[in-house]
Amino acid sequence: MARVGGLAAPTDGRDRLETLEDKLAEKAEPLLIEMGLELVDLELGRQGQRLLVRFFIDRRDRSRGGVSVDECGGFNLAFGQLLEVEDLIGGGYVLEVSSPGLNRRVRKLDDFKRFIGETVSLTAREKIEGRRHFKGELVEADESGVTLEANGERTVIAHSLIAKACLERFEG
Repeated sequence: MARVGGLAAPTDGRDRLETLEDKLAEKAEPLLIEMGLELVDLELGRQGQRLLVRFFIDRRDRSRGGVSVDECGGFNLAFGQLLEVEDLIGGGYVLEVSSPGLNRRVRKLDDFKRFIGETVSLTAREKIEGRRHFKGELVEADESGVTLEANGERTVIAHSLIAKACLERFEG
């Protein structure tokens, strides 16, 4: 399964998938804004012979709670119609839309800033201080990177070195 940013994309066709991801995200953005929603993550993969397009969306204003099933369905219907008209994919596809869940992915600087004080699990692209996996409280986030604190020690990780970061709201 490919992810936005190509984190798990296969090497063959990777550029094509990243270009398609960019196009899909670009086309979805105005619709999401109109609906009061935001794109949290986007995955591309295969389901048999068809392309699997999976959107993870949330409400822009989370004071009203998370995204509802009806909002996911509404975006799925509207974006599906847009895909049919614009023929962006050019073949068979499956469109899925869901909430990001409790342990949602954190990708954008605004998200990191929003979730300061939360516990984050982070995987680095390369070893930092001898390891690639980190879990701790997100204590700072700016243009240069993020700072996690665990067991009284702080680790600063540049955005360019973050392979994946997720909130850790549920142990189980």
